[in-house]
Amino acid sequence: MRKLFIISLCLGLSSFMMSAQELTSEAAYKAYMDSLSREFASTLSEWNRTIPPHFREAMRLEKEAEAHPELKDSLLAVAAEERRIGQSLIAPLQAEQDRIQEEQIATMERYALVFEEAFPYFRMRKQYSKDSLSVLLKESSPAIRQSRTGKALKKYIKHNQLGEGGRFKIVRCYDVNGERFDWNQCKGKKVFLIHDGLWCMTHGMDNSALRQYLQHITESAPECLPLIFVDCETREELQENIEKYGLQEYLVVSEFQKNLGTLNWLYNDTSTPTCHYINEQGILVKTTEGINPEYLEKEFLKIK
Repeated sequence: MRKLFIISLCLGLSSFMMSAQELTSEAAYKAYMDSLSREFASTLSEWNRTIPPHFREAMRLEKEAEAHPELKDSLLAVAAEERRIGQSLIAPLQAEQDRIQEEQIATMERYALVFEEAFPYFRMRKQYSKDSLSVLLKESSPAIRQSRTGKALKKYIKHNQLGEGGRFKIVRCYDVNGERFDWNQCKGKKVFLIHDGLWCMTHGMDNSALRQYLQHITESAPECLPLIFVDCETREELQENIEKYGLQEYLVVSEFQKNLGTLNWLYNDTSTPTCHYINEQGILVKTTEGINPEYLEKEFLKIK
């Protein structure tokens, strides 16, 4: 999946132009980080306003071309132009997104633990050695070490992360009713586990895209069991995700440990999403960032 769909794209200049080197107080640090967060929010709105309409119009024209063969060439030409325009907006947006993200990381690295924020380090854990994280955590305040994020960091540092080739570890998770998920439902089936990142898979354009793809998969390979993990805090949030993406017919669960659960610290998952392919024997045979249709359909499920 393209990077621009993995991370929310950004555009514009920060309204708070203090450099990281000038931050001298907790108030200044928080004001600057808040300004970057506002920039993300406003630029995400800009992304949704500018790019998706071009692709939606292209899809509409392509469908119309199927219904009107006599106009096919002209309609497809306009559709191609719409796609070209949308595609042309990607590079500048990506460059601006990279600039903002680099500034966030640089500021976080310099000040986050000083001002008692641990989550940025957990989110960026793959960019640090465990020794470095251990030192940073030891130098942080007791409040950070005892926070949910601090505890997740300690678990990440302490454990060897699991990967392909081993038996998938049963993770305690719950359904929308708060009932603990029964993993016996997965016995003898090929499990296609999608860990969060649902927005990324719809590209912000068609919330039904994931449901339609899962329907295709289950109809083509009845032995496949889709299992969707959502990173959220409450049952209400889980229900909102189920309704938003039309997943009422599928198994949707959560650890209710938003971005800090076992899948995050033990399997190093990120919400891009991370997809796990588990065979009938419970072995994790492959992990990918984003859905890999080529592998899922041809190799894992052997759909002809």
